[in-house]
Amino acid sequence: LGNPNVLGEYLLLITPFSFACVLTAKTWPKRLLFLAFTAVMLLCMLFTSSRGGWLGLLFAAAVFAIMLDARLLLVGLVGLAALYFVLPDWVITRFTSIGDFTDSSTSYRVYIWLGTIAMLKNYWLSGIGPGITAFNTVYPAYSYNTIAAPHAHNLFLQLTCDAGIVGLLLFLMIIFSYYRMTFGAFSKEKDKQTRIYLIAAISAVSGFLLQGLTDYSFYNHRVTLFFWVVIALGSILARRSKSEDGTIWLKS
Repeated sequence: LGNPNVLGEYLLLITPFSFACVLTAKTWPKRLLFLAFTAVMLLCMLFTSSRGGWLGLLFAAAVFAIMLDARLLLVGLVGLAALYFVLPDWVITRFTSIGDFTDSSTSYRVYIWLGTIAMLKNYWLSGIGPGITAFNTVYPAYSYNTIAAPHAHNLFLQLTCDAGIVGLLLFLMIIFSYYRMTFGAFSKEKDKQTRIYLIAAISAVSGFLLQGLTDYSFYNHRVTLFFWVVIALGSILARRSKSEDGTIWLKS
């Protein structure tokens, strides 16, 4: 994928489904196999050193735990506290640098956000057009401290740059519709396996969108495609079972 942050975005989308496979596996050999897959993904996420990815994964895990059983959130908080004594020092240092403006990576992003916001004051309605070329043509006139950047390092700011406020609102409407559909199906679904995969679909998108606050998650076309695949999977799961008014039940 060419970049550790991009790898972290991909892992955010697939790890919840891997864990869902652990919970829904019919036999212990399969369960252990999926557990091994999930452990490798988590270890890989750790070594990306992507703080946005870590935050997204923690948020996805919290959403997964609350939807599965709210009591698990307390267990998760205890486990999170225990990680402080287990994880290597470099991980703790990297994680605690989030929000530290003396950190070069943090200050770099903040300056890009400020420059992008300044640019959007003039282009908020129509945007500047999609793609790196358009951004690199207009952004330098608004950049802070002459910081160059290929994109806004924020999914929502970049969508506004690409397509204006209308493009951003359309994206948010799609996400709102997705959540309404999947949460609505989850509240009515009786099948345990389908409920777990719905949780995976919801938590994966939630973690990805949170990570999108720190980076332009659609920069890599592979990750962009996989995001919409997850949206499609969640939508299919939401429509897997219909009401009892004579409509067809879809079987996986």
